[in-house]
Amino acid sequence: MIAERAGGSVEKEVLLEALVTSNVYFETFKDMSLIQEMSEEHAMLLFACMKEKRFEAGEVVYQAGTETEGEMYLILDGKVGVEDESGYRYDHLRVGGVFGLFSFLDDKRNHSATIQAEKDTVVLSLERSYFDLIALEEPRLGQQLMYFMFRLLSEKALKVEVEYAHMHQFALGRKV
Repeated sequence: MIAERAGGSVEKEVLLEALVTSNVYFETFKDMSLIQEMSEEHAMLLFACMKEKRFEAGEVVYQAGTETEGEMYLILDGKVGVEDESGYRYDHLRVGGVFGLFSFLDDKRNHSATIQAEKDTVVLSLERSYFDLIALEEPRLGQQLMYFMFRLLSEKALKVEVEYAHMHQFALGRKV
């Protein structure tokens, strides 16, 4: 278990539980759909492996075309805008939104979008190295995270498919 690998004694596990459950954002985290499917132990372990980051309104989290950091982000509070390389803002993400998934999965690619905080925003980030450790040490939790990522990718693919169908219908002069 990851806690054991970190030299986890019973006292350290109790301390970890106290630190995690006393965090003001842990309840928000637990209310998210992915986390609701997990055991309390897995939710605490995942929360402890994630890093809390804060971005002020207007601050750029990362720029399209820049090298990736191998991190995936989960919004706990606030709102971010998503822009393409030309600066066109095509989406907004709020509490529960996830960004950085493609860069997380493929650290050889550059960021495909610019993410900018539209208001003060708090996120949790998961580094790829932590995910790899989770997958090795806690295979069930790793499997749940992979399933979550596949669902996100499936949702994005379906959205693109629907948008393409609408564009095709529009190009043919049909009502959309």
